Amino acid sequence: MSNYKKICIIDDDAIAVFGLKRGLQSMKSIPDPLIYENGLQAIEGFKKMIEEDAELPTFILLDINMPVMGGWDFISQMNEIWPKDKEKPTIYMMTSSISDQDVEKARTFNLEKNYLIKPVFAETLVRILLP
Repeated sequence: MSNYKKICIIDDDAIAVFGLKRGLQSMKSIPDPLIYENGLQAIEGFKKMIEEDAELPTFILLDINMPVMGGWDFISQMNEIWPKDKEKPTIYMMTSSISDQDVEKARTFNLEKNYLIKPVFAETLVRILLP
């Protein structure tokens, strides 16, 4: 059984999202994820959840490079709107390649160990979500 009650995928690549969703569905104890195509959509969705006092995501799979709002800007915005009395979600960054600049940014958010290289396979999701 996963410790993560609500999972969110933020990625503009429909094929990657499809694969992630299928991987999650293979784990019977994992609920269907929330899916957003970019960071701005996710921020707007989270704001609505906060206004409605709805359950917020506990785990996020986040693409770094997306149009409109990428992963790094999303994290900054999320930190600004996240309720102080709520535990922040676990975030795993997804990318097709890791640049030195991305490694440095990951350190500023304490995410240097939470990197997944695309494509992300079901076995990887099981290892992360079902310890």
